[in-house]
Amino acid sequence: MKINLKNKILALTATAVLGISQAAALPVSDADVPWLSYTYGIWGTSVPASPIYDVVKAVDGFDLGLDEMSGPDDLCKDNDNNINILDVGKKRIIKLNDSLEVIQVLNLETEKILASGVELVDPQGICYDKNGFLYIADKGAECVWKCNPDGTLIRKIVKPITELLSEEEKFAPTKLLVDNQGILYVLSFGSFEGAYTFDENGDFLGFFGSNKVSVTSQLLQDRIWRKLLTSTQRDRMSRYVPIEYVNFTIDEKGFIYTVSNFGEQEQDGQVKKLNPLSQNILFAGQKPDLQFFGDTENTYSNRVERSNLVAVDVDPEGFISVLDSERGRIFQYDQDCNLLGIFGGIGNQTGTFTSPTDIISSGDKIFVLDSVKNNLTMFKLTDYGKAIHQATYLYDEGFFEEALVPWNEALKFDRTNPLTLRGIGRAYERLERYKEAMNFYRQADAHRRYSDSYYEYRTEVLRKHFSLVMIVLIVILLIPLWKFIFRKIKPKKTGPVNHAVYIKKYRFPFYLCLHPFKGWEELKHEKQGSLWFANVMLAAWFILSILEYQYTGFVFNMNRLDRMNIFIILGSTIGVFLLWTVCNWGVCTLFDGKGTFREIWIFSAYSRMSWLLLEIPIIILTRVLVREESFWLGLVISIQQIWSIVQLILAAKAAHQYTLGKTIVSTIFTIIGMILVVLVILLFVSLFTQMWSFITTLTQEILMRV
Repeated sequence: MKINLKNKILALTATAVLGISQAAALPVSDADVPWLSYTYGIWGTSVPASPIYDVVKAVDGFDLGLDEMSGPDDLCKDNDNNINILDVGKKRIIKLNDSLEVIQVLNLETEKILASGVELVDPQGICYDKNGFLYIADKGAECVWKCNPDGTLIRKIVKPITELLSEEEKFAPTKLLVDNQGILYVLSFGSFEGAYTFDENGDFLGFFGSNKVSVTSQLLQDRIWRKLLTSTQRDRMSRYVPIEYVNFTIDEKGFIYTVSNFGEQEQDGQVKKLNPLSQNILFAGQKPDLQFFGDTENTYSNRVERSNLVAVDVDPEGFISVLDSERGRIFQYDQDCNLLGIFGGIGNQTGTFTSPTDIISSGDKIFVLDSVKNNLTMFKLTDYGKAIHQATYLYDEGFFEEALVPWNEALKFDRTNPLTLRGIGRAYERLERYKEAMNFYRQADAHRRYSDSYYEYRTEVLRKHFSLVMIVLIVILLIPLWKFIFRKIKPKKTGPVNHAVYIKKYRFPFYLCLHPFKGWEELKHEKQGSLWFANVMLAAWFILSILEYQYTGFVFNMNRLDRMNIFIILGSTIGVFLLWTVCNWGVCTLFDGKGTFREIWIFSAYSRMSWLLLEIPIIILTRVLVREESFWLGLVISIQQIWSIVQLILAAKAAHQYTLGKTIVSTIFTIIGMILVVLVILLFVSLFTQMWSFITTLTQEILMRV
């Protein structure tokens, strides 16, 4: 078969355009990273994304010119911003600059410390205060050692004697930090009271912060049982205590960031920003305890996984990095808890980990410590990451127009990242360019922010066209007034009038909306129902449901427009109607109903007229109102739904010539019948699927043996 040259050219052109469009849809990366770089899209599912950090190098003890490290477990910075590694197995501190060059190696078991009679048992954490003093958390010795910068012992801090602690509770320090006032904060393994606090002299000040017990259904159930059981039985029940902090850090302003691992009882609020009053002030939609950190998908790698958050770091610009030891990933957030990016992973390549334990930042670099690989990995911001950091920082500082430049630069790398789209929208909104802001908010699926910008844009339009809007409103208000005056002037007909005689067949559904109690009986008596018109109304119901799904205003439309399933809409409209009609006919046959199947079909279809008449105005309202005005939309929808139900009950009452009580009873049995039919259908489908699977498997076995 000969192919026309023109068709060849068209085909090649179409292929080229398709290839370019597909390439344009993919994120542009400026780094080749050994992990899966992704973020979470507008629907909360993981999507590919450009990496915000690139791995620079990973160094172990030999790379540093030392012997091999043994189980390094903690990182901290001193006053000179040097990075200090606590090498637990060798009981030493390795001091590095941000280029990973060795500055000093401090052996914690040198003659100076031994001369003081100190024997380190199980050091778990280290930190420096503003005066350069070194603190060592020794879990095995159940104390904290305060030393000079060279390691000379100054003081031993042990478990405080206080009524707040029981004698059985152990003091097992694991992590430390010191604030600008010289207050020492200590996390103790197994302690749910919060962090121990000590002054510069080692005197106990009290506890700082504590996770609250999460109220769950199991907790409420156990509380009820405790009131019914004896004291002996209550003592045997599980106690509900707050989850302990696993790590913490402090920012330049003195706010303490904590990280908790809730384990199997996964819940929100794993990361907190605590003020001096132990209040969580980390912004997350003004409800910080509802923010979830880490991976939000449990089956990203085709197996059930949960993030195991073990460390948190905050850089000078306020960007929060959280380390997940389960998947080896670092999640970075801004102060509004927006996810900036995800990097790292489990593996053997440089930039991946086996058992990451701690994280620390320095400038545009992030360092992650691995206690199994015995190395320290350095990451550096990519151009994409720099653009996001710069744009976020400029916006937070109030430079909205300047922030647009790096936001647009970030958009070149990844045109689908909701963070970038929201950032540009926020900048435009601050610049009072609301129409542009609405465009980007719509792409980012930011309904609340879109609503705020739309409100301002709508106000601008109304002010600009105020005269025209007022004229239209006056005309709309005068129409019903004119009809009222015209009816008063028009001479009335004398003599008895039978309204049913003057109502045409196709006007009956409209007449029923305003005269339900009288109209349904007239419809039954006059037999004015039209099967053809009833089917038209059902088709209109189906079409309007599609329009509702697609064209509801963005502010109120939470549907995934790219995944509209017409069969689901068909089942929820025509399918439900058919099920209702069949079940109602079957039930009312047993209840001596007077309605035929045809009448039930027509009456039930006619009862949807009030819903149909209000649906278009509702769709229009969703495209006009904002979130703060949702009350009026809810009011109209409630009227629509309630009036439709009332119409359906009155329709069934008239069709079967029941009393109101008997109609309600028959309606309840009809609904029960619908549920039973659905269960039978599901059971049949399940059995059919299993039978088909059995037949397929049996056929394959026979073919393989033959």
